[in-house]
Amino acid sequence: MKLQDIIEQHWYHKSNLLLTLFLFPFSLVYGLIIHARKLLFNLKLKPQSNVGVPVVIIGNISVGGAGKTPLTKAIATELIARGIKVGIVLRGYKSNSHGELIVSAKDSSILVGDEALIYAQAGFRVAIGSKRVAAAKLLIEKYPDIQLILADDGMQHYYLQRDMEICVVDSSRMFGNQQLLPLGPLREPMRRLKKVSAIVVNGHANQNKLASILAKYAVPVYYQELEFIHFYNPQTQQIATVQEMKNKHLMAIAAIGNPARFFNYLKNLGLELSKQQSFPDHYHYLKSDINPQYAIITTEKDYTKLAQFNAANIWVTMVTAKLDNCQLIEQIVHLTQKEYN
Repeated sequence: MKLQDIIEQHWYHKSNLLLTLFLFPFSLVYGLIIHARKLLFNLKLKPQSNVGVPVVIIGNISVGGAGKTPLTKAIATELIARGIKVGIVLRGYKSNSHGELIVSAKDSSILVGDEALIYAQAGFRVAIGSKRVAAAKLLIEKYPDIQLILADDGMQHYYLQRDMEICVVDSSRMFGNQQLLPLGPLREPMRRLKKVSAIVVNGHANQNKLASILAKYAVPVYYQELEFIHFYNPQTQQIATVQEMKNKHLMAIAAIGNPARFFNYLKNLGLELSKQQSFPDHYHYLKSDINPQYAIITTEKDYTKLAQFNAANIWVTMVTAKLDNCQLIEQIVHLTQKEYN
C-alpha cells in the first residue's frame, strides 16, 4: 500500500496509533503557524487588499476535492443569467505559468491548470495567479464592467479581502478525523467554520452525522447535488444517455481529489463498470493510460489533460450543480446591489 493510501486511511477510516504519535508534532507546528499567520492579518501587520468589487470565496478547510468547481460554475451561471458581470480567479494549481494570466479557452491545462481551463471553456472570464489580488486586478483591468469576483479555493489566501465565504464540504468524507495536517486532512481548525458566511454540503451521504457536526457552528447550511446531464464524446461530438452507455464495455478513470466519489456516482446512475482506475489528483495522463478495449468514462476536469490524445473512445460525464434553495444566490446578488468602495 502506498504512503498516501496509508495516510488517507488514517484520516478518513481507521486511525493508526504509531502514525498518530509520529504525525502529531508536525500537526502541532502546522497549527501554530496557522495561528501566527492569522494573527498577523488580524493585527494588520499583513495587509488585506480590496480589489474594488465584491469578492466571494468558494473554498474549504480540508484537502482534496469537495465540489467547488461545479458550485462555482453554477453560481456564476446563475449570476450571469441575472445580468451580473462575473469574473473568476484561482491559483491555477500545478500550472506552468508564472505570475498572473488571463485564461483563454484555447490554453492548455499544463499552462493554466485543470479548473481554470474548465471555466474558460465554459465561457467565463478567468484569471489565474498565486497572488490572487493581482489576478483579480488583472481581470478587472481586462474587463472593467466586472461587478463581482468569485475566488475558487481562496479561503486561506487572506491577502484577498472578501465580502463572503462559502465553505464546501464533501458529504462522503466530511472532515475525516477533524485533525490538522498532516495528522488529519484539515487546512484550518474546525472552529474556522464559525467565521464563514455559508456552508454548502456536496451530496447527501452521512446526512445525520454531518448535520450534528455542523449544528455547532450556527452557519446557514445548503445542500448541493450533481445533476447528470449526459455523456459527451468530444472527438465524435456524440451525446449519450445512461441507457445508451449501458450497451458499452465501460472503464472509468479519474485523477481528482476523491475518485471513489466519481466511481460511485456512475454506479448510482446504473452503470456497470468493467474496470475503474484512479490516479493522483492533477495527474498528467499518458497515452498508455487510455485502454482501447473500453469506452472510457471520465470527468470534465480529467478531460482537460486527456484531450491532447484525440481518443475517440473517451466520454466525458457532464453534470451541473443544483442547490436545494436559492437563498445563497440571493445573498450573493445582494452584494452587488450595495455601494462598494
